[in-house]
Amino acid sequence: MKKRIFYILFFGGATVFFLYYLFPKDNIEDYIGYQVFRVDPNLRLTIGDLGLHFPPYAKARDTNIYYQQQPLLSVSSARIRPGLATLFNRGTMAVFNGRAHKGRFNGKITRGDASDRRSIAVSIDLAGIELDDISGLKSISGLSLSGQVAGNVHFIDDRPRPDQGSVDLVFTDCTFQLAKAIFDIKTVRFNRIEMKLDIQDKTVSIRRLEMTGPQVNATFDGHIELRKPVIISRLNLIGKVRLHAEFTAG
Repeated sequence: MKKRIFYILFFGGATVFFLYYLFPKDNIEDYIGYQVFRVDPNLRLTIGDLGLHFPPYAKARDTNIYYQQQPLLSVSSARIRPGLATLFNRGTMAVFNGRAHKGRFNGKITRGDASDRRSIAVSIDLAGIELDDISGLKSISGLSLSGQVAGNVHFIDDRPRPDQGSVDLVFTDCTFQLAKAIFDIKTVRFNRIEMKLDIQDKTVSIRRLEMTGPQVNATFDGHIELRKPVIISRLNLIGKVRLHAEFTAG
């Protein structure tokens, strides 16, 4: 009995040693960076620090994503722990949470069942993310943005079938600084923007885009044909725009 306990403690200690002191940080960073590159060759990821902690979870600090060499997103800290799919090849592969741009996020990565193991889904919930802290939005959209965003994003990589996903976000206290003035107006403010999108390969279907503010109220639906770079994507929208006195007075 004592021998059995000794062996259990020995192998348990050896496992902890190899996990924590020989943690393959560089290999994991290279793998994550490669997966980001596969999504879009214009994307690049850097991790300031990555380590393994107890109970088993990996923690990353100062993670940055660049788009065409321009800063896009910055995650100050993130934790990720393995799910049951690491044992059973289906279900939740990993659960993660963290802080980014003065807000929080959490989510999970899941694998399809036995008949569809190549299907991998990522779900992310966002809360209190500051838009003006995301410098990359300006380089992609051509607009200077401020405000907060909350909601959820769901994406499915289902090869060889086209990628698909959905976006359900709410923006509050938003200000758009236009690159070029429209009717001598360069700044447009919105109290709330509600956005619901469906993504199928390179087409984004807009189920709902409702914008309310002191200058303009607007509702749109339609679709966007994604192109590279994103700024030349083709928009096909139908909607209504109501200009308030504050806007027309300008």
